[in-house]
Amino acid sequence: MTIDTISAGNAGDIPPVPLETSVEIPNPPVLSPEDVVIAVMGVTGAGKSTFISLFADDAQIGHGLQSCTSNVSIHAATINGQKCQLVDTPGFDDTNRPDAEILREVANWLNISHENQVQLAGIIYLHRISDNRLGGAAMKNLRMFKRLCGNDSLQCVVLATTMWNKSNVSLDEQRERELLEKPDFWGKMVKEGSQVFRHDNGKESATAIIECIIGKGHRVTLDIQKEMASGKTLDETGAGREVQTDMAALTKKHEKEMNSLRQELQDAKDKHDSSAIEEINQLRTELADKIRSDEEARKSMQVDMETLRAQREEELQRQRDEAHQRELDHQKEMADAQMKLMAIKHENEAEAQRLQLQVHMAQMEAEAAKRDRERAERERDSQGGCIVM
Repeated sequence: MTIDTISAGNAGDIPPVPLETSVEIPNPPVLSPEDVVIAVMGVTGAGKSTFISLFADDAQIGHGLQSCTSNVSIHAATINGQKCQLVDTPGFDDTNRPDAEILREVANWLNISHENQVQLAGIIYLHRISDNRLGGAAMKNLRMFKRLCGNDSLQCVVLATTMWNKSNVSLDEQRERELLEKPDFWGKMVKEGSQVFRHDNGKESATAIIECIIGKGHRVTLDIQKEMASGKTLDETGAGREVQTDMAALTKKHEKEMNSLRQELQDAKDKHDSSAIEEINQLRTELADKIRSDEEARKSMQVDMETLRAQREEELQRQRDEAHQRELDHQKEMADAQMKLMAIKHENEAEAQRLQLQVHMAQMEAEAAKRDRERAERERDSQGGCIVM
């Protein structure tokens, strides 16, 4: 398949600007328009951080399906002498964060990149071939990915399957064919120029994927970058509308559950079932919190590029402050524990000295008693066995 060249535009004389990364990284990498920047995306557990760790030791690897990538993070790497920056991104099925918050994080990083004329050389989208079907979280991630990129960017995309089963390759190949044949899956993306690789979790296949992107020499501006640069708010972008569709369905589900709980509560009141009333009220409180959270998430996307950036800076500063406070709290806890340990040690030493003295006194008394016994025996012997006490 052929891939047309996308012009990078005039980089100008803009100096390197540090882009936002995870708050855990003390010294964020400085990116410039000349850097080869490659984003790694995909569902949680597809192997994004593991892929990056093949080239960068500072990549944090998670285990199981618990997300370990909570923020966009940048990792410097060198592949066969070519320096590049690999960008790890959270999936839109994060175990701890709503999709709206993740979109704000990813969109803000992309906006800052765009403002500083740092363009992506390409995107690697990882997918577990071991998944029985492309549904639920995987399908949602793919839809979001398409909305973020737009059709014009697909020729700079590598679609890579992971977690192949060597003992049942035929089944995985069948799943691969389904991905490639169905337009809603990868079919249309491949027709638009996306390339497909198999990644066996080894460095050789990962290197081939990155070399494919580097070899094109392209630079790409994603749809969401163009949309927000034109003045659209986040909820007006294609990716924002996709998230809102999912949120609307979730809100409708929550409201339906709330109506059911109202009826159950009335039935429990009619039966004077205090235990059921308490349980239902607890469920209603939790559900009301979810509905309120849905509304807050919806409002959080009604921001333009500048407002989003200002809010994200405040959020990151708050995260840093909270992390710093936790660090101070843990340091105090550690210092208190050390003082307690020293006190116990001193107390134990004093107790040990007391016991040692007690043993010494008992030993002296035993020796004195022994001398008294020997003296008594001598007196008995000297008196022919008649000892007067």
